[in-house]
Amino acid sequence: MPPHASPIPNVASSPYAPKYTDSLSRLTNWSIIESTLREGEQFANAFFDTAKKIEIAKALDDFGVEYIELTSPAASEQSRLDCIAIANLGLKAKILTHVRCHMDDARIACETGVDGLDVVIGTSSYLREFSHGKDMDRIIKDATEVINYVKSKGLEVRFSSEDSFRSDLVDLLNLYKAVDQLGVNRVGIADTVGCANPRQVYDLVKTLRSILKPTTDIECHFHN
Repeated sequence: MPPHASPIPNVASSPYAPKYTDSLSRLTNWSIIESTLREGEQFANAFFDTAKKIEIAKALDDFGVEYIELTSPAASEQSRLDCIAIANLGLKAKILTHVRCHMDDARIACETGVDGLDVVIGTSSYLREFSHGKDMDRIIKDATEVINYVKSKGLEVRFSSEDSFRSDLVDLLNLYKAVDQLGVNRVGIADTVGCANPRQVYDLVKTLRSILKPTTDIECHFHN
């Protein structure tokens, strides 16, 4: 064993735990952000009515997930009403909703009673050109406005890039540094089109961990 490495205690019960500590790792302290009530609606013919959403939310809460992520209330009036209903259930899990990095979305979401907002915007050259047409300076400007607004409401805020692994690394790091200074609770990376391999994920997470405040969490979202 190298002199700088030490075994992680109490990992015998998990075959997936690393054998040695990584100075930048926080794998012993993690949470599940469960997105069935968002991603689960994003395929052809998918539809959960309000009663089914409440049933799913309660089941996830009983299971013990720390966060439940809901469809943006800006998507439809029914989505907004469902956010309000689930936020008022009094569950142990924190209720989040996933919104675009846009003040209109943020204002609607902050009025639903959720515990936090997951804010996202595309950062790859492809999404900047074909999704929203904004350059990185404009993205940082919009992110600053939205994050400050959400924080002024006393809510948690996560900021995520979309299509992270096809985004320019320098652009990403500048963006994450900017939002970190604003005091976000978490930053997110998303393998939106399923192109990342495990080593790319490791490298990006490790790089982010080295530039962010120790108190800023990193959230990962992958597609197979």
